[in-house]
Amino acid sequence: MSARSWAYAAAVLFSVALAGPAGAVPIDKYFVVNPIGICNNAGAACTTANTYAAQTQKIYAQAGVGAVFLPTTTINNTAALSVPSVTNLNVAGNGQHVDPATINMWFAQNMPSSSGTLFGEAYVGGNGVAINSGAVNSYNGGVGRMDTVAHELGHNFGLGHTDFGAGGANNLVTSGSVRNIPGSLGDITPDGANLDQLTAAQVTKLRSSPFMREVPRVTVDINGSTPFSTNNFFRILFNSGSKFLKKLSINLAPVAAFFDPTDTSPGNSSSPFTLSGLSGLAASDISVSGNTDGSQLLTLTFADNAFLAGDSFAFGIDMDKLACIDCFGATPAELAGSLFSFSFSDGFGATAAMSGSSFMADSTDIESFLPFDPSLLSTPPGFVAPVGILGPGDPVVLAAIPEPGSLLLILIGFLPLCLLHRRKCATMPLACC
Repeated sequence: MSARSWAYAAAVLFSVALAGPAGAVPIDKYFVVNPIGICNNAGAACTTANTYAAQTQKIYAQAGVGAVFLPTTTINNTAALSVPSVTNLNVAGNGQHVDPATINMWFAQNMPSSSGTLFGEAYVGGNGVAINSGAVNSYNGGVGRMDTVAHELGHNFGLGHTDFGAGGANNLVTSGSVRNIPGSLGDITPDGANLDQLTAAQVTKLRSSPFMREVPRVTVDINGSTPFSTNNFFRILFNSGSKFLKKLSINLAPVAAFFDPTDTSPGNSSSPFTLSGLSGLAASDISVSGNTDGSQLLTLTFADNAFLAGDSFAFGIDMDKLACIDCFGATPAELAGSLFSFSFSDGFGATAAMSGSSFMADSTDIESFLPFDPSLLSTPPGFVAPVGILGPGDPVVLAAIPEPGSLLLILIGFLPLCLLHRRKCATMPLACC
């Protein structure tokens, strides 16, 4: 196990020892979701595909996992607006992504159920989620049932309602008839009411899902750097990952500073952009924009396959605080909170802040996700599409009707559906077929 893997395991175990659920750790894995809205045959009356991205990202951050949502696509299919099951939606030509490692999520207008309100349904360990957008979006007076998307994704990652430590009211994957639903982003763990927790066992299970992709780790180190007239203020190391870095941007606006490469106003005492210590790449592999006087955004763009794991380089450029121009440059402490954006060759991108303690910015210490570039999305090497089973839905059950307590009851309930649609079921990885 690598040193970083040991660090991750230690972080999870330590957080569990302190508070029960797994705590926040660096985000070194991510998954991709293909949201599919549904319209009628005329392309009108479309469903609202609310992915609750911020809530889903916060929930899975406790597992060191990022949630990436592609732009919503739509299908025109009146019959698909109201369906009882994800099996009715997961049929050929219904908007599925060409990449089998991308999770397909349909947003139906309604999901009729005789046992109460069915908010969603998903395959356990397989690809496919159905969300009852009408019920989810109108929940709690329109606030929304903001953890249903994350809950159903948990099933795709192999988690059930009662296994891997689920069952408690504050656990993400506990059945909807028992689970406490957050009323705001501030109630999701580790904040507020501490809802939608994941146990260490759930974290281990979901992180092993074949739908997970790696987040390459690139660090920018300025610890101990000397301001002004230096060629190694920023030391960049590609620590790990199988992709290459396409772009690195540095934003000084949050710390009220600017770049000052020439003796032109606003700063008249400067030092230019200068590279040094190149290992594994050449100066010709790097193009620079924004290295002009007064600019607050500097971007380094790398040639394809140039900056890979194990490579490193450094550079220097004069930077001044707006409140102290030509005061011998901004120090590492004064740059704490500046933002570093990393864009990788698989379409993934994220922004990290410069730490005020380690004076490092790390692509896995994610402040926010950059818009994903769908044109770069590809199936991970060696990916084998998992065969899932039909999982339990996420219902709020009518008081007089108990929620199904076993997969057997669920399968019996869907047997008539499978018989009616046996031609479709013959191609589906469902136990009832």
